[in-house]
Amino acid sequence: MTLIKRVLKIVVGIELVYLLLVNGALQLQLTQDLVNKIRPEKFYVSWEQAWSWYPFRVHAEGIFANGQARTQQWEVTATSASGSISVLPLILKHVYLSDIQAENIEYRQRPRLKPDIDYSSKLAYYPEIQGREVVPVETAELKKKRPWKIHMNGLQALGDHRFWVYNMQGTASGTAAGNLYTETRRGAFWLDVEQFELDLGPAFLNGSAEAFHGGTASGSLGFSPLVRAEHPGRRMLRFAYLDADLDLAVDSLDFINLFAGNYSNLTITGAGRVQGHLSVSDGFVRAGTQLSATAENLGVDMYDVNVIGKGVVNIHTPKTEDMPLGLDVQYDQLTATRDGESAPFLIGETLHLEYRGSNFITPDPGLGLADLWDDEEARQRRANNSLSLFVDRATVPDMSALNYNLPPETALQFAGGTTELNAELFFGEESLGGTIQLDSVATQVQIDEQRLKADLDIDMNLAGGNPRTFTADFTGSTLRLFNVYVEGEKEKFEGDYWSTSLEVTSGEGIFTQPVELTAESLITVSDTRPLVTLFKNRSRTPKWLANMMSVKNLAGEAEMSLSGGKFRVPLAYVDSEKAEVGIKATFFEGEREGMVYARYKKLDTLVKRFNGKRDVDIIKSRKKFEEYVLP
Repeated sequence: MTLIKRVLKIVVGIELVYLLLVNGALQLQLTQDLVNKIRPEKFYVSWEQAWSWYPFRVHAEGIFANGQARTQQWEVTATSASGSISVLPLILKHVYLSDIQAENIEYRQRPRLKPDIDYSSKLAYYPEIQGREVVPVETAELKKKRPWKIHMNGLQALGDHRFWVYNMQGTASGTAAGNLYTETRRGAFWLDVEQFELDLGPAFLNGSAEAFHGGTASGSLGFSPLVRAEHPGRRMLRFAYLDADLDLAVDSLDFINLFAGNYSNLTITGAGRVQGHLSVSDGFVRAGTQLSATAENLGVDMYDVNVIGKGVVNIHTPKTEDMPLGLDVQYDQLTATRDGESAPFLIGETLHLEYRGSNFITPDPGLGLADLWDDEEARQRRANNSLSLFVDRATVPDMSALNYNLPPETALQFAGGTTELNAELFFGEESLGGTIQLDSVATQVQIDEQRLKADLDIDMNLAGGNPRTFTADFTGSTLRLFNVYVEGEKEKFEGDYWSTSLEVTSGEGIFTQPVELTAESLITVSDTRPLVTLFKNRSRTPKWLANMMSVKNLAGEAEMSLSGGKFRVPLAYVDSEKAEVGIKATFFEGEREGMVYARYKKLDTLVKRFNGKRDVDIIKSRKKFEEYVLP
């Protein structure tokens, strides 16, 4: 018992000495001054009060610290914090901190300035770091010294927190717990936040631009082990991971574009609510991701088309597999415009986009586009990418919008009318295909100074296309006209029973602006009276010629092309039991040149137009027509 009493007395004595010395030192301003003289250019710390009730565990309140590395400056405050430190490893430049608990943390970070970047428009939105000026990055070569290795185990943050990193600032309330390891001198680094549960307040970009309104987030996040010197700046994102449930009201949906990687020039914009589960690690979206974003002003830009309306974006992967990544855009109400135009060319209730592809979303920012394109791994990932577009019963309110894709010099222009549009288009890495259907009532077509009105049906089949050049084969497509009305000063035609159809037997096109086409087609025409009416309105046609050309139930073939502002018909030929009509002509800039051959029973004639002059030839008409070749 005597020995036990002596031991207890020694322990109590040591504890009393510890309490007196350590707590006395913690209360002295001299202690803080001595600490801050070690490396003032790198680190500064202060506290309002601090104490320790047992060895090597300290509790402090009113904590302030800041510092700077070679490329960054930082500052952190906390209303209180406590933790334990292991003393002996300090001899080997190892810092072991454990059971760390901090309340009400505020963190700030800004970059040191790189000489090749203009910061004039950014500096005003970076946080102030107390006692430190904005300085250039440190470029001197690192001296070969053993780094400090810092281990922080059992980290816990709770309370109300603030952050201001670069030009983004915001608030959060809740808890986060995890572990951290870092080495000085841009060495190894990893962070594992095992669990966080946060209520997020508003976050702002550039002072007042709201990034998101707020929400909740819970899960885990961090960085896999990396060496910062080998993966500086944004390259660290390749090592980041997040597995969390999210419910956020965001002011920008731009982050969604990470998932599609600008495939087929697809860009998504808008503001709305993001809900669901997101799992990302090592630059890949992982299994079990189910994330949705709803927006009243959801925007989708693709090539030169801009769609906006009420819609939802769903991002998903299979429950047990990482691939494929899916991104679905579903509209309930929408309008579509083209770049530089305000009037919509398409309105509707249903438009559906489906992206399927690689789950790889964080390419190395150090690689250029050419490098990414040539990279074999990237090429293999892209091979599985696809984009599908579905349009159900949308409306083109004014058919003149289609003139956008026609050469401005062409004699044919849409002048009005509405059409219903249905489409299914499929874009692969090396393929393009699908169908486009137009069902139009009272479409108005301007042919020079003549106006034609008709019901129009177009079924376009696209196959074997290239999504980068927008070329495709449209063999098998059809065009039908019904209920034609020809308006003219001299003649008019109106026939609710008249019809014609064109079936493409061979066709190729470049569907850019302006469109270019070449095609061979089968033609059927119920009769030629609308064509005769158009012809008579432009010329003084003899009655006998007009009667001869007014024939019924013709069928034949046609070759045609549209390119460089010229519509060329190398040969269009239809016939019946009693009649034949053939055309070889070029239409451009309001002019036409060529020949029209017509035969009725045993009578035939040739109408020629060159250099603005018309001529009728009844001698060897057929032979002259057959010998003529378009220049």
